[in-house]
Amino acid sequence: MSVTTVAITSDLLLGAAAPLSIHSLVDTLAGSGAEAVVLAGNIGENDSQIAQFFKKIRLAVSCPVAFVPGNQDLFYRNETSSESLLNNHLPALCQANGIQFLPGNPLVVGSLGIVGSMAWYDYSAADPTAGLSMEDHVQFRQDRNVPEALRIDWGWSDQEVAGQSARLLETDIGKLSSQPAVNRILVVTHFPVFDWQIPRDPGNRLAALRNAYEGNLNIGRQLMSHPLVRGVVSAHVPHGGCRVIHRDPLAPIPTWLVGSSPDSPGFVLARVAKPPENS
Repeated sequence: MSVTTVAITSDLLLGAAAPLSIHSLVDTLAGSGAEAVVLAGNIGENDSQIAQFFKKIRLAVSCPVAFVPGNQDLFYRNETSSESLLNNHLPALCQANGIQFLPGNPLVVGSLGIVGSMAWYDYSAADPTAGLSMEDHVQFRQDRNVPEALRIDWGWSDQEVAGQSARLLETDIGKLSSQPAVNRILVVTHFPVFDWQIPRDPGNRLAALRNAYEGNLNIGRQLMSHPLVRGVVSAHVPHGGCRVIHRDPLAPIPTWLVGSSPDSPGFVLARVAKPPENS
């Protein structure tokens, strides 16, 4: 059975991570045998950190390297707004360093298509047993100083950004699905998109509110309907893991969490098998 291996890392927050651990991570990725590397967001909070890591990983591996922005990559800085970072600045930084900006620009490796999305949170990951209202979530965002409340300066609501993420992801999957050479798709998201990926603490109202900013379960539901989607890798939260999501009559989807943090930079190797000829 033909298998394509993709290495995904995230949440390095360069400047907070120990340099030795980053060197070790890059060396490990270089020796992993991966046919593509995806950086799934929260790499750094300034251009110097991000560009230096882009150069480091680009020199270390010969395979394609792609980037999906995370929330902290979009914190406004100097005179560059969050909207400009998302739509212009980070794509240009990627291009200048030989990195593919993945949202809106799917990558094809052999017969595997790779798409990327921020999967910005829409509060759908909040604990459904807590009985929280939309007003609860909006108030919590301000009262608890969720980082984006202070460092993201675009004029959109979270639901608007989440909607943009979902529509762009749908378009990218459509692009790949129309290519005869592509027979399976790997989706890489910054925010988690399946319930098992969300760190739950039943009965803790504060945790239930925090969960709202930790994922987008509506995008997970969206992905379940696409026959060619054969793997989903998500990031953002520090714990890792892997679980197969069943979806009769379609083929099951292996799903992963990277499980990376500045204290413990990590990665996953997503091995995506070629489907049988009659599938």
